[in-house]
Amino acid sequence: MERKMRFLLIAPWGNPPQWRKAKYRVEVKHPALRIEAEDVEGCSSTAALAKQLGKTGDVDVLIFGMDTAIPPADQGIRKAVEEKYREWAKTLGVEGDVVSLPGIGLYHGWRFKATALHIFNKALHAILQKAEKSKPSFIVVDLTHGVNYQTVAVLYAAVAASVLLDLEGRTIIYNSEPYPPDHITENCIKEERQKQVKKELPSLAVLDVTELQSVIRAIRQLSALKSLAPSRIDTPREMPQELCPRFEKVVTSYMLLASGAAALLFPNARYVGREPAIYKPGSGSGGLPPPPDEVNRDDETHTVSYGEADASYPIQAALHYLERELDKLKAEDLAAFLNKAAGHYEKAGVALVSKVLRTTADELGLMAKAAEVMADRRVLETREGAVRLAQREVAALFENGKRLLEIKDADALRDAWEDALCAAEALLRSESRKGVSERALRNLLAHGGFAYTVVREVTVRGAKIAEVAYDGDKVAELISLLKPPRC
Repeated sequence: MERKMRFLLIAPWGNPPQWRKAKYRVEVKHPALRIEAEDVEGCSSTAALAKQLGKTGDVDVLIFGMDTAIPPADQGIRKAVEEKYREWAKTLGVEGDVVSLPGIGLYHGWRFKATALHIFNKALHAILQKAEKSKPSFIVVDLTHGVNYQTVAVLYAAVAASVLLDLEGRTIIYNSEPYPPDHITENCIKEERQKQVKKELPSLAVLDVTELQSVIRAIRQLSALKSLAPSRIDTPREMPQELCPRFEKVVTSYMLLASGAAALLFPNARYVGREPAIYKPGSGSGGLPPPPDEVNRDDETHTVSYGEADASYPIQAALHYLERELDKLKAEDLAAFLNKAAGHYEKAGVALVSKVLRTTADELGLMAKAAEVMADRRVLETREGAVRLAQREVAALFENGKRLLEIKDADALRDAWEDALCAAEALLRSESRKGVSERALRNLLAHGGFAYTVVREVTVRGAKIAEVAYDGDKVAELISLLKPPRC
């Protein structure tokens, strides 16, 4: 059964008391959605869009107000502003959540000292947080009623969120025609106070919002990793040193996936010796963190300031979503993990690597089954309900599992097993002399990341590979041949 359409309608709002009634003509033209044009009378294009979209699905409205909308309150500046926007929204017939954003400029005799990045970070977090709950099938942005710099920052934040949520192809952006100056109608909301008119020229800074384009570029580059296409990843210049280890782990894990070495990311893997810098599914820190959000009111200087804008926050958000994508692959046995990863490759259109992983999963499943059968026949030892295989036993079973399963005679099985172990030892000695090389890397990738030359031990429970111990030093050297990015 197809999921019902759900829309996240994002609307930056400036000063609703200035708005007047109009007939908003709303039409939706999208490959996945068509709504015929209709005139909707009202005081806000947001209300008109919500009504039209509501014909085909559920609509969640997220209104972005401005801290500058009313004079700063003595206590709880933002709380008072958001309450005022909720009051205005109710008068205009719009139901939704309200988040007030930092302000820039001179309002009510106060100087608001934020930057476009302050606004972007807070808007991005609010959009992603709302999307986590509503699970939208479309993002719709209504830019009609915003303040100039607020509209730019919210639009960039909506685009960034659509990239992170894989909804860029299902994002629709609206902006109505301007209200004609020769149409004089009453304001929809009665102004509660008289504005003081000043004759002197105001001093206005021309804001440079170019950094938001850099942010979008970094988010796009990181999010492209989910397509599993090998690509060059540059370290974002906004990257603080403390974020580097996390960035390196996540990007390296995606490089391994893109190269086909998925088995190295198995959640129940451990590394003997050196621990390679990788992110294993399920090892994330939890939910999406909020950006710093200070609001400081200074009565002496009549300023409202917001602390330092965190240039790394968009990168943190992108890494969070990359980790979550990897977390979907989490599985308790290696064959199941590889099959999940194969499904991920298939969705990304990487069919060849998918086949390699499914073949490797089948081979490992056969190996685990052979280990259980041989334990039942007392050829292998069972301890605490598990069969623990050393490297030479892993190599022998991986190469001979099917043949060993076909032997029914106990003595013949023991003889065949001894021969398989001898052959495995000779093979491992030969491979050891060759050392870590491009050839060894190709062999690793050809088997989905599981090569017995880098395995120390495998634990089999219930005919499934439950744990793998890798040679951390060898794996780290092989990973280095892929040239993962470093801060």
